[in-house]
Amino acid sequence: MLQQSKGIKVLALAAVVALAAGCASNSSVEKAQSTADEALRTAQEAKQSASSAQQTASAAKSAADAASAKADKSQACCNEVQSKLDRVFERSQRK
Repeated sequence: MLQQSKGIKVLALAAVVALAAGCASNSSVEKAQSTADEALRTAQEAKQSASSAQQTASAAKSAADAASAKADKSQACCNEVQSKLDRVFERSQRK
């Protein structure tokens, strides 16, 4: 009888420890899930920021390309005017 009582006490203690461990596991799982959810939100925000930055960079590149094209056109015009002026000057020197 004493053996049986000891066995029941050990079994009860084991059950309490198992329940406590189970609660700790549930708590750990919930905390891990919360951390994972927060990490996912942060990653999604970072993705949105990166997408916005890419759009801004693309718009800036388009503006820079347009400015470069205008500068090239202006330089070509400048070169043409300079050539004309050089020819006029050369003609004036011959006379």
